[in-house]
Amino acid sequence: MRPLSASQLIDVWERGSGLPPVRQALLLLHAACPDEPPEALAALHVGRRDARLLRLRTLTMGPRLDCEAACPACAERLEFSLQADDLGAAAAPPADTPLSLELQGYALLFRLPNSQDLMVAAGQNPHEAERQILRRCLVQAVHAGENVMLDDLPDKVLAAMSRRMAEADELADMRFDLTCPACDHAWQAPFDIVAYFWRELEEGVQRLLHEAHRLAAAYGWREADILAMSPWRRQQYLNFLST
Repeated sequence: MRPLSASQLIDVWERGSGLPPVRQALLLLHAACPDEPPEALAALHVGRRDARLLRLRTLTMGPRLDCEAACPACAERLEFSLQADDLGAAAAPPADTPLSLELQGYALLFRLPNSQDLMVAAGQNPHEAERQILRRCLVQAVHAGENVMLDDLPDKVLAAMSRRMAEADELADMRFDLTCPACDHAWQAPFDIVAYFWRELEEGVQRLLHEAHRLAAAYGWREADILAMSPWRRQQYLNFLST
């Protein structure tokens, strides 16, 4: 994995604008890991994918994450910073082998969801999306010595399967502890690395394009040459334009 350059950030943003988050995540990873086949990246468990996105964000933009949240008890707005290493630091890596579950006489073998599963389920209502993902992840279900389909499984068994997936892939649901300074309410806030990284990407690309526009208009330089400069060097030339 390598950090994304200014030109790569703009290219990923241009190709990914308007796409579903799962496709935006894969565009970011593919740009940073050009030697890995796209299908291999799409087959990563969601937790492994998100852990790699967090690493990529650190390589590209640094380890500090500036965040904000609203207290669910009193709606107070909180602004705070995290370190990338604080997210998921205690979570165990997801298993590479199929998971098993036995409940109410049913024996299940299944795998963890990946980006391919999320893409197939995209656009469906939450209930149907979850069933579609479970259906794709189910390797085998046996009851009374007979193979059964997912639609024949009791709701309690399906719910246990979902819980087992969540327990096995904690990195797929990154969270951090917060306490409201106004009312002392404590809660766990979710952290969506795909949404966070893409929002930062959009803001950064707008700054880059504005900088390229100013320098090209002033000096007649090509966009590619401007974007190839280090951020420090670009800023020095921008400072000259302000004096």
